[in-house]
Amino acid sequence: MFYRLRRRMQVRGFDRAIAEVLSTPPLPVVEAPLTIVSMVAPPDVPMYLLSMKAFYRRIGRGKLLAIVDRDTPAPALDTLRRHFPGIAFKILEDIDTGPCQRGGTWERILHILDLAATEYVVQVDCDTLPTTGDLQEVVDCIEGGRAFTLADNNNRIRTLRETAAATKRMESDYIGVVSERMFDQYPDCDRLLYVRGSSGLAGFSPGGFPRSELERFHGIMEGLVGAKRWREWGTEQCASNFAVANSPGAVVLPFPAYSSFFPGGPRKEAKFFHFIGSFRFDEGFFAARGREEIAALRAAARQPA
Repeated sequence: MFYRLRRRMQVRGFDRAIAEVLSTPPLPVVEAPLTIVSMVAPPDVPMYLLSMKAFYRRIGRGKLLAIVDRDTPAPALDTLRRHFPGIAFKILEDIDTGPCQRGGTWERILHILDLAATEYVVQVDCDTLPTTGDLQEVVDCIEGGRAFTLADNNNRIRTLRETAAATKRMESDYIGVVSERMFDQYPDCDRLLYVRGSSGLAGFSPGGFPRSELERFHGIMEGLVGAKRWREWGTEQCASNFAVANSPGAVVLPFPAYSSFFPGGPRKEAKFFHFIGSFRFDEGFFAARGREEIAALRAAARQPA
């Protein structure tokens, strides 16, 4: 109970700190053979505006797609349309999951792969924020048609068998770790690849990884782990990591320039953060960098065209 109360207070404090993002100028969508996808729940609208305006002003182009619940209030959708003229919406409940599970953001990864059959797709979480400089490494991947992911501590792409061997030394019952321990039982585990990355920021190359292969991954892993555990929150992260790693020419964004926010982690060295839930509001860092971005958005709007 105390955790939930504390969390609500943290969220309210963060929303107050970045409230001025609601008065920043719109960023119209610039058409390009690229779609930037995010899941946006109604309470996350201010955070999404901050995250996406910071990201989009550095990337400069691409269609915007927000995956939203069917019952998302009209005022929330109107706010998104006002700030991003041209944004499109996909109703979460309308996404076809086929043989895969529904929930746990599996709809998102499956829809991303449907889109990535023909064009580049970038997945950006609402709880991310560029903080300094450009995102040239992301731009280079988009222009070069290479899949990418953010991964902490210089995690690299390696085989499923190598991943399983490394993970078995970890003491954790988190479903992602439990699943990775089983990878040495996956068919062709010496050829297929994996990276312990973050779907908070990930790029999917056109035609790089077919949806049918992810459906196969879902079925095999459900058999190895068990249906009950495989349907816990967290397996979609494994799916994203698997899809990126097995795309031709996939890369890991350089660490610490691209990093999750965690105790003792990068601060000044990073130019892009994923503010994961456990530590999202620590140090007031997210809000402080957010206010800096809001100031930058206003300054850019004052400059002559």
